[in-house]
Amino acid sequence: MKTKLFIVTFLTLMLFPGKSFAVPYDQYTSTGNETFWSLAQMAGVSVSDLKAINPLVDTSNIWKGLMINLPNGHEPMTGLIPASEVSRKTYTVQRDDTFWKISNKFGISLSYLLIANPKIKEPDRIFPGWILNIPTAPSSGPLTANWETKADYLIAVAKDQFDFPYVWGGTTPWVGLDCSGFTQYVYGKLGIKIPRTSNWQFQYGTPVTKDQLRKGDLVFFKEHGCPYITHVGIYIGNDQMINADTGPKNGVQIEYIFGDDYYGACYAGARRYIS
Repeated sequence: MKTKLFIVTFLTLMLFPGKSFAVPYDQYTSTGNETFWSLAQMAGVSVSDLKAINPLVDTSNIWKGLMINLPNGHEPMTGLIPASEVSRKTYTVQRDDTFWKISNKFGISLSYLLIANPKIKEPDRIFPGWILNIPTAPSSGPLTANWETKADYLIAVAKDQFDFPYVWGGTTPWVGLDCSGFTQYVYGKLGIKIPRTSNWQFQYGTPVTKDQLRKGDLVFFKEHGCPYITHVGIYIGNDQMINADTGPKNGVQIEYIFGDDYYGACYAGARRYIS
């Protein structure tokens, strides 16, 4: 994690079912030469709006590979990751909806839908306007499939956790996870048990060189000059990982590895747990 930062306001909002997800925005990958002013000019938005949706970004320290949210209605730009690829699936409750009706609508089990919405304490009483999390990955994984099918499942499970906040020591999916709690949960859905901490996760599995990386591998980092592993993510291809982090957003997000000045500099290696 880049910082051990807890956003009190965000966690407070998480207590209310109707505000239990972050607004999805298109994301721009910085070349390291932009300022918020120049980026606002390119995107056709105001600097104040840009700052408002990037509260964890230090505007005096924009490095290559940093992914920055763009306000809705921005000008067309190259190199964007659309909001649909970096946000989980949700549903706004309509009049006369029930959990049973919604589970049938999306073809998922009632029990799985309930698990994905732990903030709702009275499932029999939901109201129009509430936002529900809709799992896109099956509730259990393809245990006997080939490695690629397993990796695709891992990534789908991981993406269901988009934007849930980073919580130091967090191990609760659909609520809050830290980096190793996140990877442990995701791999656990495939029936693979891995250690609790990132440093211990690095001690097991099969070592993988940089040029052999494939989706589903765990990637590890030694941050801030530490002699031991401090962060872990799941490689998804295209030099990207999905991980629970504290910046540039707070929570589960996609970030670059070698194309990112920060993570490229502290990359420590990879381990493979699926075959």
